[in-house]
Amino acid sequence: MKTLLSERFAPITSSIGFLQLGLDEAVGALAGWRRSLTGGRVSVEEVGGFPQCLHRLEPLAAGARPRELLVEASDGWTAYFDCLLRGTDAVSTVGHLSQAAGCQGVAVRVIPHTVGVPGIVEGRFGAVQFEMFGPLQTGFLNYVRTVSASHDGNRWVFSADGTEQWFEERDAYRARRVRDRFPSEMLERYCKALKIDVFDPECYGPRSVLVRSDVPMPPDGLVMSLEQAQRWLEIVPGMADTLPD
Repeated sequence: MKTLLSERFAPITSSIGFLQLGLDEAVGALAGWRRSLTGGRVSVEEVGGFPQCLHRLEPLAAGARPRELLVEASDGWTAYFDCLLRGTDAVSTVGHLSQAAGCQGVAVRVIPHTVGVPGIVEGRFGAVQFEMFGPLQTGFLNYVRTVSASHDGNRWVFSADGTEQWFEERDAYRARRVRDRFPSEMLERYCKALKIDVFDPECYGPRSVLVRSDVPMPPDGLVMSLEQAQRWLEIVPGMADTLPD
């Protein structure tokens, strides 16, 4: 299964957002939104190259996201990551900023299915998801298209909603095995059609910006280093390379 950096930085990189904006414009949009929510208690700092900049999101936290990271990506896109303990919540941020900044947005999620894998006690339910947003209201918020093959805890489920895009491989959606209807390689091709090279670390950076917001943390909220979070979630870097979609 294809993942960014073989999950060395998962769960941060399990979900990634993309805005079709230059880095400075994306920083202005995100920081402005956060200032409107916090009363101005937001700071912005350039933090260097990728992937080392991902460490600046630590510690990871549950219940609040005081740290968010924007990274230059391919062909005029900017990538989004945050410090949430179970992984970046790209959908809420990209969905809002696509409309607020008047641009296209994409959120992807790739999680290897490790339930039942030898050596894993509980494991994670697998998912490959592609969500596209636009600047205008649609039938549901500003979603343009979603395609997903994911495990809901009982079985694999495939869905495709919204306006079909020119680059979609429709024949695959009829595959007998649900997981084969939208594997990670297909998600990669969909992103490349939009000039996003989602799994190539060389297509991120060199610039990145950390946006810090002064938000209250839940008194009983979990806070962990990346290493601790990986142990807690049973993420083994490199394991995804040997697993099927």
